[in-house]
Amino acid sequence: MSEGRHPQPIDQAGSGRKQADGTLDWAEVFREWAKTVTANGWAVVCAVAVAAVLVGVWAWVEAGMAAVAGSVALAVGVASVIGRSAYRVEVELPSPRVTVGGTVIGSVRVVNTRNGVVRASEVELPISSAEGARLARFQVPMLAAGEEWSDVFAVPARRRGVVVLGPAQVVRSDALGLLRRVRRCSEPVRLYVNPRTIRVPFSATGFQADAEGVATARLSSSDVSFHALRDYAPGDDRRFVHWPTSAKLDRLVVRQFEETRRSHHLILLDTEIGVWGQEDFEIAVEIAASLARAGLTNGRRVSLATGAGWVSTGSPGQLLDELTELAPQPGGKTIELRLREALAARRDTSVLTIITGADAPAAQLGHWVVLAGVDIAVGVVRVAPSLAPSRVALGAAELVCCPGLEEFPRLIERRGGR
Repeated sequence: MSEGRHPQPIDQAGSGRKQADGTLDWAEVFREWAKTVTANGWAVVCAVAVAAVLVGVWAWVEAGMAAVAGSVALAVGVASVIGRSAYRVEVELPSPRVTVGGTVIGSVRVVNTRNGVVRASEVELPISSAEGARLARFQVPMLAAGEEWSDVFAVPARRRGVVVLGPAQVVRSDALGLLRRVRRCSEPVRLYVNPRTIRVPFSATGFQADAEGVATARLSSSDVSFHALRDYAPGDDRRFVHWPTSAKLDRLVVRQFEETRRSHHLILLDTEIGVWGQEDFEIAVEIAASLARAGLTNGRRVSLATGAGWVSTGSPGQLLDELTELAPQPGGKTIELRLREALAARRDTSVLTIITGADAPAAQLGHWVVLAGVDIAVGVVRVAPSLAPSRVALGAAELVCCPGLEEFPRLIERRGGR
């Protein structure tokens, strides 16, 4: 069974109708049946009641005929919706997550669990998302005993968020629409619409050498990551002379190493609602997700902090799922306070990236760089869709003005070689 499937029998009739002493709770039965009467049904009930009064008081024959016709229509309606449902309904998704801009093709599968034939009915699937709510309807034909029926539906993922599908429900009604009985038949299924990401050339290796760090493209005469052998040059440490090769070649040859540097990328995403527009914040989330995913994919250590707390970076999938529901919050901690807390909690940070809105003052940006200290490579990304892309020096740090996700890799390409 796929991850998105949540089967549950539809037949739940009778649950909650009995009292503690085992007797039938007639008040509950009446309330349940009252909910099945539609607006048209209540109009017919009222018309029948008025017609009955007219017959009893004035003996109107026409009113009597109307009362009989209305009563017959209600009786037919009751006969249409009475009885227990015999469907098992399953909602299936190929994957519990999709990227913004994609489309998920799901399916609804209906199985007749009764030993006899079940007449045609309707299955409704509510679909709720950030864009609003809609209702998918499926006309299920008459099914023989044990027979199955299925149909597909499409869920376009236009905006980041969680789409809730269900609970699916079977609807039984009469031809005149006087009564409508709805039975819930599945649990809701959640579809995560993840933010878009893009490949970024950023290794997140800082200034500090670290024997347990990651190898870089920079060569060194002494480290722990062996690269190659080269001829001895005056000033080389003779401890790194490779004597077997030197004896074979009849000249001195020394080992050459790749520098290893500490790699812990701390990403701080400003989530104060006052600095963001809707489009700006979506771009900021996409940039943060791209940086974090690049580090995780390359085996680097990554931490992602927001104004409200930490986002899990255990795996790319878990990271994107948590970012799916991230939204700007009013009245949270200032980014300066969160920066202090994050640096105190992640003391081995090698690279710090701060992502904020276009209105953050330059003096404040410089103060954030000072708080990071001299041992951490710092970059500040200002998301500004209305401005041209740019990158300037901000003291020892770099300030990037990014209008969109597509421009981001080019803006940080040189920084990625660090």
